[in-house]
Formats: sequence, structure tokens, C-alpha cells
Amino acid sequence: MTAATIFALATPPGRSGVAVLRVSGPQSDAALSALLSGKKLPTPRKSCVRRVIDPATQEILDEPLIIRFAQGSSFTGESSFELHLHGGRAVVAAVLRVLSERDGLRMAEPGEFTRRAFDNGRLDLAQIEGLADLIDAETASQRRAALRQYSGSLGEKCREWSASLTRGLALLEATIDFADEEIPDETYAVASKAIFSVRDDLAHALSAPAMTERLRSGWRVAILGAPNAGKSTLINALAQRDIAITSDVPGTTRDSIEISLELDGFPVTLIDTAGIRETEDAIEREGVRRSGFAAQEADLRIALLAHDAPLSPDIDALLVADDLRVWNKHDEMPADQDVDCAISAKVNEDLTPLINLVKQRLELSEPPSDALWLRERHRIALSDALRSLERYAVLASDGDSRLQTVPEIAAQDVREAYEALGRITGERGVERLLDVIFSEFCLGK
Repeated sequence: MTAATIFALATPPGRSGVAVLRVSGPQSDAALSALLSGKKLPTPRKSCVRRVIDPATQEILDEPLIIRFAQGSSFTGESSFELHLHGGRAVVAAVLRVLSERDGLRMAEPGEFTRRAFDNGRLDLAQIEGLADLIDAETASQRRAALRQYSGSLGEKCREWSASLTRGLALLEATIDFADEEIPDETYAVASKAIFSVRDDLAHALSAPAMTERLRSGWRVAILGAPNAGKSTLINALAQRDIAITSDVPGTTRDSIEISLELDGFPVTLIDTAGIRETEDAIEREGVRRSGFAAQEADLRIALLAHDAPLSPDIDALLVADDLRVWNKHDEMPADQDVDCAISAKVNEDLTPLINLVKQRLELSEPPSDALWLRERHRIALSDALRSLERYAVLASDGDSRLQTVPEIAAQDVREAYEALGRITGERGVERLLDVIFSEFCLGK
């Protein structure tokens, strides 16, 4: 069955300077020819500016930049083209209407362009996940990690490991198939050398800090304290804009307020919580309860103290060893006060000492340059492969003599490792994952 030709905006809907419209599939050249009134198609991969028309009425719709891609050289691997239209709503609507009226063309579903790139071998599954992360990247560290994934480093390494396992497995299979014949003495040693090399590489890859996955989701920091400790003022100072309402009236903040920001390139969510105190107000009491929940879920807690907002037993009970105790309004701090640092959020004093402490406690740092995996799915598959090869290593621990007695079991261990690596690139055992992964993409990608 011939695939439909699909089209969609690759830019957000709404008024803009430029709107990029993508078309991909077997009917793309015919559709472009119709828009150009049958005139010669542009040379592939060379941009040009042409008038596009409504084939039914010959009305000029726009004069966009056009880029055409031949089959095999486009993002999807199919014949395709892009129209860089003027971004007025009427222009975009008119061109979309004309395309939708053509037989064999339909609107793309979310992620369908990328799905076709996968089906046509243009991207492996790990690269596609990297692309999704790149689109969603909000900080410099997320961008750099996503680019490494999108570049294909993990998929390339998996294919390299799979090739080594294939060589080792072929030797093991030969000892099974030709069990009645004399097997060269070095056969098992050569097989084990290739397999152990992969096992060692996997162990090194999995030794990368767990923060590679954490980099995608970010870290959460809850700011706790009694009413009027200055929590909302600190949030505003760190965000460098007015996010939370500040007031001298105790209990102003009654719910947790979250603000996402970039802390030296890392994604951090700050949580402004309700002041923790005993209260008869039902709404404020619910806010205090939610403050406790936010504190438990956070990666780090900052307890903010002041001369009129001391550290109460209820607040202290929410803290753990690595949490920060910070004195606000430092000009009023007693000399013997035991805190990690002192600030003055209200006068917008330099907060670098506090920021450095947060970075230190969260252990924010770039993943190693050789860090391969970024998602938990990758870590699980690599771990599965390593466990299989470690089982093989147990069989080989007594030398070639034991492998000779159970070559079928040894071969199965290697085969399972090979299958686990294939799940990362999407070559094996990921059918149920595909719809979930591609649904994460926006329309037009």
C-alpha cells in the first residue's frame, strides 16, 4: 500500500513573519507542480522564490521561498518540499486548503514526519529521542546533551557493540553446528575476547552519573520558612522578575508557586511555599499541608530564617542533612546564628553565595563528554545487555573447557545482550514504544 503524502505547518500557528509548511510523500512533486501552475520544478536542495497559485482558480496565493528535496535526501527519506510562506493567517489557510483538496494528500499526525524518517532508516530511535529532547530543551546543558544524542553517538556505539557480539556469537554458533568436528583451540578465546570487550564498554557507559536522565526532568528546590521570612521576595530575586506576591501581611502565600529557571545552564524549579505555622484558617492550613508535601518531593530544601521568622520545630522536621539554612535580612542576624549563609533578598543583594551553595548541594555539573545514555529506557536496556554478558563471563570463568560443555547457554546469553542493544536503536522489540514516542512530537515534526 502506497503511503499517503502528508503536509503540516512546521512552525506554530498564528500570525508570524514566516510560516514553514512541509509536504512529504510520493505525491509531493505533483502537488508542488500544481501550486506552480505546471512550471518547471525547482532543483532539489536549491532554494528559490516562486509564486504559488490555487490550481482551481489560478489565484495567486503567495510568493514564498521554496526548497525541494529529492527522495533519499530529505529528512523523511521521501520526496518532499517546504514552503516558507508569509505568516499571515489568511495566506496559510489558503495554501492548507488547496493542499487538502488534492487527492492523496492529508494533514500529518503529530510526529508523523519523524516516524517516516525512522521507517526509512534516516534516524534510529535513540536519535529520535534526542530530537524530541532538543525541541524541548530549555537550558544550555539540556541542549548540549540532546545534541549529543541526536548526533547518533549512542546508536552508532550500539551498532558497533552489536557487530562485536555478532562476531563472537558466530564463533559460538559454529562450535554448536560443527560439534562433531574438531574445533580450533583458539575459537572460544577469540569469541570471548570480542564479547568481553563489549561487556567492559557497557560497564563503563553505565558508570556515568545518573544525572544524565535527571538533566531532562530538572531539579526541584523548595523554599521553606515561617510567614514573613521573605520566601516570595527571594523567589522574585532569583527569577529576576515579580512572580510571587510579597506583603508584610502573614499568610499571603497560601499555595505552592513554581517557577522554572536556568541555573548556570541547568534546569531548576523553585517552589515558593506557604509559611509554615499553626493556623485556624482552613485555606492557609491546606497551604501549609501542601508546603510539607512540596518539601518531601524536592531535591533540596532552603529553610529561610529571619529575626521575626525563626526556624520552628515543624520546619526543622522537614529538613535533611544536606539542606540549606539561610538567614534573610542579614543586617539583623545574631552573631552566634548557625546558618549556611546570610543574604538580603529585599534589597536585591548579590545572591551568588547562595546560588553556589545550591549548585554544590545539587551537584550540578555537565555529564561526561563520553556519557551515552540520556533516558531511563537506555539505562535499562544497557543494564540488561550487561547482565547477559556477565552471565556469559561466569560460564567462561573456568576457561574454554566449560564453554565447550554448554555452548548453547553461552550463545543464548550473547543473543539476549544483542537483543537488548537493538531495543535502544529501535531495530528490535520496540513496537509498543513507537506510538508513545512519536506522540510526544508536535504537529509538523
